[in-house]
Amino acid sequence: MRITTPTLLTAVSVLSLPVQASGIFLQEAVTANAGTATAGDGVYSGSAAAMWANPATMSDMRDQLTTFNVLGFDLEMKYRDNTGQGDGKASSFLPSFGAFHAHQISDNVHLGLALGAVGGSSLAYGDQWAGAAALDEITLTAMQFNPSLSYSLNEQWAVGIGLQLSWAALQQSTSLIEAKQDTDWAFGANIGVIYTHDERFKVGASFRSKLEHEFDTRVTGPTELGVINRLQTDISLPALMDVSASYAVTPQLDVLTSVQWHRWSEWDTTVLDFGLGDSGVVIDRDWDDVWKVALGADYQLNHRWRLKAGISYESSPQDDASKQWVDVPVGEQYRYSVGASTYWDDIKIDAFYEYADLGGVDIRRNLPSLDGTFDGRIHFVGVSFTY
Repeated sequence: MRITTPTLLTAVSVLSLPVQASGIFLQEAVTANAGTATAGDGVYSGSAAAMWANPATMSDMRDQLTTFNVLGFDLEMKYRDNTGQGDGKASSFLPSFGAFHAHQISDNVHLGLALGAVGGSSLAYGDQWAGAAALDEITLTAMQFNPSLSYSLNEQWAVGIGLQLSWAALQQSTSLIEAKQDTDWAFGANIGVIYTHDERFKVGASFRSKLEHEFDTRVTGPTELGVINRLQTDISLPALMDVSASYAVTPQLDVLTSVQWHRWSEWDTTVLDFGLGDSGVVIDRDWDDVWKVALGADYQLNHRWRLKAGISYESSPQDDASKQWVDVPVGEQYRYSVGASTYWDDIKIDAFYEYADLGGVDIRRNLPSLDGTFDGRIHFVGVSFTY
């Protein structure tokens, strides 16, 4: 039986969901100062988790420092259809975690080990909404192990380097076919530098290389699509650059900021290869680079408590409704966060709440036929323990 490209495109238009740093890539489990919406993470040394944002931060940590992050998030996506074909709603509440340890091995050198969930979700829209032929259910998990080293050049300068070992698992289905779960490893590097001007001002910069996961999974479906039994595709994490700074306005108040650049402009297309001897199905993405800006404050209320707050903004990688896809409907994002920290004996306890407004994203596609708007939001609640 001859399977036409429109048939394939309708049946499997989303079997290539990316893990993204500007969308559903949920970095909160690897955030060092979560109550500030990640502002200043690249220079913060009060948590061992800071090594994920910038490995050079370990040079400002003591002989050894250990942090465990534990959180839960409530993700909801709604779709409103303009043509009456059927609205959709998907939600999930899932746990996430991170574990980090920094150890001084000489006067100038620190070794760090970081393990954390850096992305993933589980969503089920069901088979009654307008886009059911493109997406019914999806489960995505992304973990990273990130060993690193830092070196203190002098009292002002420190540098760091790390190795990214990324593991991802993907399983999803439409109302027509199902892609079985497949897993893959990808490898990359990260580097960082910190400059400490004095006790009040600190600035740092870091870079994480691009990672690309390749999947080769079994596909099952109805008899009319029976010749499709495998799918090869990839998932990418873009290169990311971060510049962070902190400034002590008063002995009690620190102001924190971060500016990030996510190189999504490299992601022009997604290729779905079904092993049919052709070039596969090509999905046009045409994304732009994303900028993220975060601003936060860390205030010493008294000898027992510190209070934190922050806000961040991420630009949209795609504003053309005709190029949006149901796998990752993306737009501008705002995150609002508050937190507090105290001590229990020698253990520092940080708790935070964060609200992520994923905004409204219009979509107009012919295959599948969709004309509507996606709205998304995430609630995060978490706690970390540092000793």
